[in-house]
Amino acid sequence: MSEKTATVGHLDLDNLREWYSAEELNLLLQDPEPVEELFWNTTSTRSWEELESIPQIADILLLVTEPGHTFQLEGEEPITRYAQGARLEDGNFMLELAVLDGRAYNMRIAYGPNAEQTSSGPDDDVEAHGPQSLTLAQVYEVLARWATGQGLPAGYGGSIHVYG
Repeated sequence: MSEKTATVGHLDLDNLREWYSAEELNLLLQDPEPVEELFWNTTSTRSWEELESIPQIADILLLVTEPGHTFQLEGEEPITRYAQGARLEDGNFMLELAVLDGRAYNMRIAYGPNAEQTSSGPDDDVEAHGPQSLTLAQVYEVLARWATGQGLPAGYGGSIHVYG
C-alpha cells in the first residue's frame, strides 16, 4: 500500500476511508498567497503595511470598526489595481475594486441577481442592507479572490464608473 501525499489545495489519499484528520482537512482550506505584493491601510492605522497572507485580510477588516472608517489594498508603484471600502451605518461594508490603465475603472461590488444594475457613482449612497451593503464574510470572500487574481466569486457583480 502506498503512502498518502498531501499538498496545499489538494488532498490525494491512496487509502480511502470515512474520516480524515484535522491536519489533512486544513490542507484543503489553506488560502493561496496574493498574486502580487500588496499593501494595506485603514483609517485607524494610516500607515501602509505589507499584506502578509490572504487570511490577514479578515484581520484588516476587523480594524474598520466605526461607520465611515475605511480600508485600502493596492500593489506597488505603478499601481494597476486597488480595492477600497468603508464601514456603513448598518454595520456592513461597501467595497469597490478598480483597475487603472490611464483611467480608473471603478466597480462598486454588489451581491445578487441585479448586481450589475446597481450604481457606482461617487455621490450615490449605498442602501442599508441592500445589495451593495456586504457583510464582513462577503467582503473577505471577494477580496480573497481578488488578491489571488481569481476574479469575482459567483453571485457578485457591479457596474463600472470610469474616472479620468
